[in-house]
Amino acid sequence: MNNRLNKGTQNTELGSLDFQNDENGIRSLELMKANKELASQYLEKEKLAVELIIANKELAFQNEEKEKRAAELIIANKELLFQNEEKEKRAAELIIANKELQFQNEEKEKRAAELIIANKELQFQNEEKEKRANELSIANKELEQFAYIASHDLREPLRTVSNYMQVFKEDYVNQLDDKALSYLNSVNDATKRMSNLIKSLLDFSRLGNNSVLMLTDCKKLLAEVQADLESMIKSSGAVIKVSEMPEINVYETEIHQVFQNLISNAIKFRRKNTRPEIQINSVKIRNKWKFSVIDNGIGIPAAYFDRIFVIFQRLHSTEEEYEGNGIGLANCKKIIQKHHGEIWVESILNQGTTFFFTIPILKK
Repeated sequence: MNNRLNKGTQNTELGSLDFQNDENGIRSLELMKANKELASQYLEKEKLAVELIIANKELAFQNEEKEKRAAELIIANKELLFQNEEKEKRAAELIIANKELQFQNEEKEKRAAELIIANKELQFQNEEKEKRANELSIANKELEQFAYIASHDLREPLRTVSNYMQVFKEDYVNQLDDKALSYLNSVNDATKRMSNLIKSLLDFSRLGNNSVLMLTDCKKLLAEVQADLESMIKSSGAVIKVSEMPEINVYETEIHQVFQNLISNAIKFRRKNTRPEIQINSVKIRNKWKFSVIDNGIGIPAAYFDRIFVIFQRLHSTEEEYEGNGIGLANCKKIIQKHHGEIWVESILNQGTTFFFTIPILKK
């Protein structure tokens, strides 16, 4: 009985053990499947982790690119803003420039209208100048003819008076006392002065007639002037210095006379016990030459600067002090004006005088 019970119990235990074994086998298979599934999930997770790492790197790269693009966009926006501001400035400047251009065009139109009026006025003035020039030419010819006739008619009676006075003096010299002889000498001197004045007047009226412009070396011309004045220069001990001189178109004989008059005056009107020193200069100023004759003589009062160029005007009342007839500087003025130039004087009393004159560049 006990054996059967034991066998039954053993069979029951064996059956239970088999069942457990079967259950364990099933659990083992399930566990193996679960492990495989878990391993597969781990592999998937690792793949996902790798992909996630790559995705994070890509995202980080994209974020960096976005930041770069954002920074570039900020710079581009600033540049665009700057350009817009510059465009606004240019637009404002353009508005101002257009207004200025409009103003200039209006001014040009005004100037054009004024120029038309000025040209008409200039044309009228030129026509008037031609009329005056023709009238002046006729008047000069009439004046020259009158001066010639007058000088001839005046000089003839003077010669007659002078001849009779000379005959009278020779025939009655033994009957005349010193006082009477002095009267005769005064009359004779007066007739000579009158004759010289008439001759000077005739020369003045003829001055510049039939002259022709010619290219002249002023340095050479001044050497010729000094040769003509050699006696005067030596007797006075004058020192004359000449700077560089141009070659220009002038009326040569007349310019020779200008330099001769100015140099002889510089020597004549010297200070006592002072050696005359004369400097002659030239300088080109645009389209003309400016000449100067500088001396260390007695000088001229400023009140007489214009008067000295008037014919027969003398600053010294007696010829014994400074000889001359007061026509030399008038000749100089007429000659320079014939060259379309100007002549003037600057002076300081007891220090010296400078005569200036200009000669434009003239074409033959």
